[in-house]
Amino acid sequence: MEKIKTDLLLKHLFKNPATKLIEIILGKKVNWQLLQDTDLKIVKNREADLVVKLEDNTILHIEIQSTNDPSMSYRMFEYFYLITDKYKPKDLIQVCIYLGKEPLKMSDKIQFSDWTYRYRLIDIKDISCKELITSQNITDKLLAGLCKIEDPKFYVENVIKEIKKANPKDRKELFTLFLEISKIRNNIEEEIRSYITQEDFEMPITIEWTREEIESYPVLRDVLKIGKEEGFKEGIEKGIQEGLQQGLQQGLIEGLRQSVIDAIEFKFGYVGYDLKEKVNQISDVNQLKELHRKVVLANSLDEIVSYF
Repeated sequence: MEKIKTDLLLKHLFKNPATKLIEIILGKKVNWQLLQDTDLKIVKNREADLVVKLEDNTILHIEIQSTNDPSMSYRMFEYFYLITDKYKPKDLIQVCIYLGKEPLKMSDKIQFSDWTYRYRLIDIKDISCKELITSQNITDKLLAGLCKIEDPKFYVENVIKEIKKANPKDRKELFTLFLEISKIRNNIEEEIRSYITQEDFEMPITIEWTREEIESYPVLRDVLKIGKEEGFKEGIEKGIQEGLQQGLQQGLIEGLRQSVIDAIEFKFGYVGYDLKEKVNQISDVNQLKELHRKVVLANSLDEIVSYF
């Protein structure tokens, strides 16, 4: 299983805790306060994934786990002591949320001779996607992709619409996490591919992708490859059609020009008038092909502008 970028997921849990998920875990709506100082010191340092204080001075401790760890119950027991020692809560609720694709095999307890230590162990696939996707919280919506998904298309459309509304500086991070989740849930990946290659789809966000990032996300790589192949195909087809009237070469050039413009629009969300005019002034087939390749691999729109 390709491991989720847990640090990226945790970053969003800290910035925007999954409110609906917390309500599902507790079985009720509560007021809570995020405790930022979760660095717990003893002989060695432990940093809890998420610790929140509830209104009645109960503390909720959540750990995110993407693989089956045989020592998880002992780690949770260690957190039990460290958290209670530091915060002296009225009560402590400990939850480990398993995100992995493989069946859950971890134990939720340690059995001693006279007493038993136990924590809550939740396989996120057992939670209904609908309960999280209806939340107004973007972290809840993203986590819904790891749950039991009854309607992948609805999930994909809903999350992309939410990413559109996000702060521009957060969009790449959110979309990256979205793609990471798609690696684990293949039905999501297929829906993403289908959704962003439909004819009336408008690129929801302007994101600068490095070549390494494009290669690391199959759905992103495949879509850009499809766009490239279709662009050349359109150029050839248009070239044949135009060739009947003005000659095959001129038609091919026009088609390739349009392919470059379409690729810029798909990659960066828009094409300025001046840039479009510069592309339309190119009459060399090989130069147009080279420009199309640069667009696909470009990290920013400035790299395309500097080509001229």
